[in-house]
Amino acid sequence: MWDPAGGDRRLATTTQELRAGRYALAAELLADRGADGDAHSAEEDVRSASEDLRDYRYLVLAQVAAATGVDTAWLAEEPGSAEAALLRMRANVIRALQAHRVRHPRAGGLIELARAQCLEAAERFPGDPLPWVALLHLAPAAPENVPGPVGLAVDGPWRTMAQLWQRDPWNREAHHRLLAAVGPKSGGSVSAVAGVALWVTSRAPAGSALSVLQLVAFIEAFRQQLGGEKPNKILLTYRNWSTAYAQQETERCYTRWFAPTGGRGALLPDLHLLAHALWAGSHWEPARKVFGAIGPYALTTPWSLHGDPEAVFVTAWERCMSGP
Repeated sequence: MWDPAGGDRRLATTTQELRAGRYALAAELLADRGADGDAHSAEEDVRSASEDLRDYRYLVLAQVAAATGVDTAWLAEEPGSAEAALLRMRANVIRALQAHRVRHPRAGGLIELARAQCLEAAERFPGDPLPWVALLHLAPAAPENVPGPVGLAVDGPWRTMAQLWQRDPWNREAHHRLLAAVGPKSGGSVSAVAGVALWVTSRAPAGSALSVLQLVAFIEAFRQQLGGEKPNKILLTYRNWSTAYAQQETERCYTRWFAPTGGRGALLPDLHLLAHALWAGSHWEPARKVFGAIGPYALTTPWSLHGDPEAVFVTAWERCMSGP
């Protein structure tokens, strides 16, 4: 099932309703700040897991809204709805980025509109990290790069990160957006991605989903090497994920993040990143457990790195689930 909602069936149903132009379920889902019982028991962990889930739900629904315009209809009907305003904000960030990628003549105006809406939302909802997450999402198209923290000589949207750290220090999506903002697609470098990933993961608490940032850095290095002339993808995959450092960081991500809970409450993209790294590094037994947590819910990324995503995903699943 190619469904970014994964096991979050409330999100899956809401997505279907939103595609049909009905937003009653979206209003209910997005207003729910609970963690659906899947987070850890500690108060801070519950809050963080709840915020990560909320961010992801907004992102998935905003992708639908950006394509259909349902956010505009919802806000017109309920102009005082905070959820409608935040969904429009996220949808307009996506629209601006899409225009930026294809160099649409209206891209500049869309970027300015999206940025203004993020800042308006930040003022309207001062304690909410979501407007700052959305502003980070926009960063590749509207860079405001400044030098990084002491000991990390990487320019990036650090002023925005400072606002996020005040509201949600270990926000999952924010740190993924930070990697994108310092990476090659935003005019940065693979070494910057690797440096920021190491800097964040070395400070993140045990059990944090931010452990997967190291796996994102390996993917960026692989993408760079794919830019070479006719690379052997099979050999390159084996070489990249079989180094001592890649093996160490993949195992660390598994033992510190996945193993304590068996993936309970984990978001689908993070599970796919870990399953991919374990498969590419020939860790069959732990990969089997992660694929079990994924269930039938497929994603294009990161499997498309190696060819047709469906074929690669099925091949990896069958290899890892078949035993030693």
